[in-house]
Amino acid sequence: MSAPAPRINEERRSLSDLAHEAIRDRILSGHFKPRDWLRQEDLSQQLGVSHTPVREALDRLVADGLAERIPNRGVRVVAVDEGDIAELYCLRLMLEPLVVGLAAVNMPEQEIRLLQMIVDQADEMTSLDDMPSRRQVNREFHGRIARSCGSPTIKRLYEIVWNKYPDWMLYEGLYRDPDTLAPRLQLEIDQHRAVLGAIARRDVGGARRIITSHIQVMKEDLIEVFHLSGRVIEEKEKQMGL
Repeated sequence: MSAPAPRINEERRSLSDLAHEAIRDRILSGHFKPRDWLRQEDLSQQLGVSHTPVREALDRLVADGLAERIPNRGVRVVAVDEGDIAELYCLRLMLEPLVVGLAAVNMPEQEIRLLQMIVDQADEMTSLDDMPSRRQVNREFHGRIARSCGSPTIKRLYEIVWNKYPDWMLYEGLYRDPDTLAPRLQLEIDQHRAVLGAIARRDVGGARRIITSHIQVMKEDLIEVFHLSGRVIEEKEKQMGL
């Protein structure tokens, strides 16, 4: 006896999720570049699904901040200028201490153990070829901390900032300079272990201080990789009360 066919709404929702994930991954991996048009017809053919789940996926990508809808033209990947990058850096500097402080109170023990495994996994990714995978593991580390903060609203705000943060471009830029890559990767691991240790000790203040230092280290990377003016970031920090 064959299994009953799924209801249309359930099938559509599943296809929409798959389409959203596939297009999102292609944006974050750099397959789709800033200002590339996301053509519904082309994506339907590439993904082997109808227009409806692709249209729903594009709506979600616009809500995520990864794409923008241009009236009478369609949807395209957002372009991030230096002002946007400076603002996203400042938003992370504001949100990350809040998120890890809440996680230090609310994160279950089993999640802490899982995050320790994720950090160990990232520690083994040291070659240039490992960088795309390491970027994904880094996103998983920060994302799981956000999901453990206990506030759906703060988690959603954090996801919006992370979705727009050009981390794939940052990693790509960092591994263009193999001479400085190893110490930078090691510092990232050390700081992730320190943050996780503070969370495990339920040390709210310590977790907030460590993650603040971790984000501040990124400022020099942003200046180097994106050729940002330090003045632009400093002005944005002042504007946002940092």
